[in-house]
Amino acid sequence: MSTYIPLGKAPESPEERASLIARKEQMDEYLSGLQLTQVQRRVVEFLISDKGYSENDLEVNREFTVQMTECPFNVRADIIVKVHDKRFLLVKCVMGSMESWERHSVAFGRIAGNCQIPYAVVTTGDEARLLSTSDGALVAEGLDAIPSKHEAERMGLETAEKVCPPDKAEKEKRILYAFEAIKCSNTQINAD
Repeated sequence: MSTYIPLGKAPESPEERASLIARKEQMDEYLSGLQLTQVQRRVVEFLISDKGYSENDLEVNREFTVQMTECPFNVRADIIVKVHDKRFLLVKCVMGSMESWERHSVAFGRIAGNCQIPYAVVTTGDEARLLSTSDGALVAEGLDAIPSKHEAERMGLETAEKVCPPDKAEKEKRILYAFEAIKCSNTQINAD
């Protein structure tokens, strides 16, 4: 009995079929090496297969230490997309309401790292909302709203690197800290 392997398209020749299967196996091997949620896996596959990014363009489960006056805390980015060796797009993968994670993503994009990440996407893997981190505005909706690598390269050239002003950064850190505290509380409650 044969096994169906989804290749994304019907191959036009045996050579193309072999190439598609090899690419699928390479993708599966890459993804299995990462510890991903179901949504993250779907989004990473989508970014590579449909949007043209390479594995080197993505940072998955990247942890950042945020320094507040009282104490440091760690936050993790589900996926960060880089173009021209600069962080361009933060992707937050969620199972439920995307809107409830928008403010978290904007705050994260403003203060994670040395410079702001210009764009954030909140996605369920089936739906997506693209936000500008500079003003928190909704740029577009739907998976098609996620820029392809080519579009991101063009947008990246048009976007100047910015640092979040210190007074605004403190507010963003507190917002991010509150989200992290809620996640920790839910984890603790679920563990008991």
